Amino acid sequence: LTGAFGIVATVPVIVSSCSSTSDNNGNGNNNNDNNGGGSGTDQQQGTTYTPAIKTEVSLSGSLSKIYDTTTGDSRKNTNEMIAQDILSNPEDYFTNGADLKNVQGWSVTVNGNFDSQSTWTGEAYSAWSANATFSGVYAMASEQLNITSLNDLKTQLSDSTKLKAICDAIPGLRFSSATASSYQVQNQVGFTGDDLLHINVTAQDGNNTRNMNLGIPVSDLNLKITGLKVSVNGTNNETGNNVESVENLTTDFTYNIGIKDTVDFTQPTTTPTTTEANKNNVNEALKALGYTKTDGSLDNDKIAAAVGIYNCTFVASSIQEDSNTPNKFTITLKATPNENYVWEDGTREAKMFHLMLLLQ
Repeated sequence: LTGAFGIVATVPVIVSSCSSTSDNNGNGNNNNDNNGGGSGTDQQQGTTYTPAIKTEVSLSGSLSKIYDTTTGDSRKNTNEMIAQDILSNPEDYFTNGADLKNVQGWSVTVNGNFDSQSTWTGEAYSAWSANATFSGVYAMASEQLNITSLNDLKTQLSDSTKLKAICDAIPGLRFSSATASSYQVQNQVGFTGDDLLHINVTAQDGNNTRNMNLGIPVSDLNLKITGLKVSVNGTNNETGNNVESVENLTTDFTYNIGIKDTVDFTQPTTTPTTTEANKNNVNEALKALGYTKTDGSLDNDKIAAAVGIYNCTFVASSIQEDSNTPNKFTITLKATPNENYVWEDGTREAKMFHLMLLLQ
């Protein structure tokens, strides 16, 4: 915090020869928790490969590639998650990654200089969210945030002027008379749906304190680490190829977190109403749901917040009534990632999504 990616500026591949003396394979000897063994089979006997890291590595994919959302003692930190991805996809990180992938027994340690102690303190999300009267989701018009860690995100949001600008771009969090200097981040960060961060923001609006729940989709975040350190613990295979040990190789690492493509839609508490003549008009149905602007065009921010698919441009495709259940409809939407955004699988092609709801 691998799909589509771009790699630039590489360093030379270094290869040397060695002789085969036995039919037994050795093993890597690094027991660091941040590493794991290489995969594949020895193909080019008698060659030792020196890992040659790419100067810049730019990847896109799901949050799960870099952040372990599980809890407990077995949870991996971000260093370990990146090390795991390097072993699975060495060609994304090394100019000679295809060669390294075919050697067994090497391992990786990563150091991204991540803080070991969280600066997000105070009440847990389950507690503070109950008192957050106002809520809204980070506007699509706002820029993606480049961060080095969650602590860095808090540091950036501690700029009260920047924080007010973010909130002012969201209708539900816009308080024109609130003073910029009063905007503050409070309490611990929340995380729901595997793709939405929740930030507690307070601001002074005259005599009133506005308590807000600011949602930031993880697809609005790019993890950018300058000088990510990668160390490789090599092999000593007596037969076949080997990987040489190297320490503190550095690369500038960027990870663009992709958009989760799973609908999270809840039927409104009050059933939307429309005329009988308009029930089979998909645009009128979306208007009844409150997902259109005053000019009748679709409101992408409102749709995204309602269906849980963020940072996309939506097109109304169709509406179909259930032949067995009166007033039950399926609305089909086409969603295309906005510029600089991708799906979790790294692609940018449009995808179709279906909402099932009741209309009166």
